[in-house]
Amino acid sequence: MLSFPILDRYYQMKLSVIIPVYNMEKYLPRCLDSLLRQGMAVGEWEVICVNDGSSDNSLSILSEYKQNHPDLFSIITQENQGLGGARNMGTAHAQGEYVTYLDSDDYMIDNAYNYLLEHFCHDKPDVLCYGHSCIFTDGRSLRDSQAKPDGIVTFDGDGVDAYNRWPLPYVWTKFYRRSFLEQHHIKSQIITCQDELFNFDVFRNHPHTRIVSSNVCRYEEGNTNSIQHIADKKIVKKQLGEMFQNIDYMCRYLDSGEMEMKPAAMRNINNFLNVYHKKLFKVSISWKEWHSYHRKMKELPPYIPVLDSNTRRAKLQALGKKWAGCSYPFYAFVCCFMRNFIFIRFIHPLIVK
Repeated sequence: MLSFPILDRYYQMKLSVIIPVYNMEKYLPRCLDSLLRQGMAVGEWEVICVNDGSSDNSLSILSEYKQNHPDLFSIITQENQGLGGARNMGTAHAQGEYVTYLDSDDYMIDNAYNYLLEHFCHDKPDVLCYGHSCIFTDGRSLRDSQAKPDGIVTFDGDGVDAYNRWPLPYVWTKFYRRSFLEQHHIKSQIITCQDELFNFDVFRNHPHTRIVSSNVCRYEEGNTNSIQHIADKKIVKKQLGEMFQNIDYMCRYLDSGEMEMKPAAMRNINNFLNVYHKKLFKVSISWKEWHSYHRKMKELPPYIPVLDSNTRRAKLQALGKKWAGCSYPFYAFVCCFMRNFIFIRFIHPLIVK
């Protein structure tokens, strides 16, 4: 019987792990080391690392792992295109039946991927959702050697039903069947909060979705260089503008007459408003910029409600739609207050609780 190794490898490959890398030399070895402990055989999976224009030592670290494990790691280097662009590049080169995305400052517990594939992907769902735990290791060490993969199925059915009931926002806690993404032409958008937009496009196409209670991903909260913690005024202003693009994307869906995903679309809009308000206070913007952004807030469609008005965060969002009438000195005072020790140490934890 004739054998074609390249074709055999293509059809046998179960998983492609795509890792965007941008100036992550501090966390990258931990991420890559965790992948060496996934218990999967050579040829069953691949790790595609997309070096997105790093200026630190990240590429050298990737090259070392590639040299030591050439059958597992591959490296793609490109000019900086952002997280969404790096994910798209990796997906275009993927060969696995499933693709998953892992940020380079996060990691997986031992044998996680092998466990998920063996226990929950036997009948090939379109999307497999699993859980994560947050860690904070910036300046401290964290040992997670006792964590073991386990879990049960908590949902199995239509993705529209799942996404309307639960947020399911992150792409790095999911397996996506690659043929499903290709069939529906789903790609990451190069914009802030692209995870929500990507998953909205995935779940609106009715994927067979399975949710399991396996908290196997570890999300790094302490990385001050991550996009969530950036306080550069130019970048934050760009992100503020992108929030309205995201809201417009959801509003266009609601205006199209497709109501299947209305609960999810409304939830995403309120999430974008929440992100908007948090980023607004990361930098002090000018009087002119303040009124420009809040003019857009006042122009939001009147049908946008605030979800779960009993929570502190929702009440802040409701107040935020009225902030356009507040004075700039009030904003400047609040912005300054939110940066002092008392707020950060004692008040902010109560708001996000």
